[in-house]
Amino acid sequence: MMRRPRRSAEETREAILETAERLFRARGYSAVSIADIAGELGMSPANVFKHFRSKLTLGRAIAYRHARRLAERCSIEDLSDPPDRRLTIFLSRLSREHVRDKRENQYLFEMIPLVLEDPEKGGRIYRRLVEDKLCSLIAEGMEEGIYGPGNPALDAAAIVDMLGCVLNPRMIACADPATLADKTQLIVALVDGGLKNRVVK
Repeated sequence: MMRRPRRSAEETREAILETAERLFRARGYSAVSIADIAGELGMSPANVFKHFRSKLTLGRAIAYRHARRLAERCSIEDLSDPPDRRLTIFLSRLSREHVRDKRENQYLFEMIPLVLEDPEKGGRIYRRLVEDKLCSLIAEGMEEGIYGPGNPALDAAAIVDMLGCVLNPRMIACADPATLADKTQLIVALVDGGLKNRVVK
């Protein structure tokens, strides 16, 4: 019988991530153990722990990958639009993708809070992905005179806080799905108006 080629450390890590994601997607995070993942790969649990020191660390890595893919699906291809138009498209698309993700990938979507507070990666990783995109668009809008002067980073953080009710998995679980789209559009309109007509104290 031919021996299977030995995997590199990077290949082993990727195989663990892919297998764990498949199991988490099918059963949910809490229903899958490290032993389950190791068994699927034909390796010992100790080998999994060599690459991920705990189930939480592994779960965060998978949740981060999933959250990053979700954010990438909201990217704006048409850069010819002015920044205010791109910002409203991005926010609307982000909310819509969150609702769709909850419906189609419920178990993985529910893991996103694992990365909202992750000291290993410098804090709130997924939030940072969204804030960075918003900050860039707001800064561009200020440079073009579309938005009033201000601090793009602080504005981006405030916008993410406002959108918590239509982005945070725990908040979405409590919301009426029929009202989410209208609520999102109202928040987006308030954000757009606030950036363009800010009150200077």
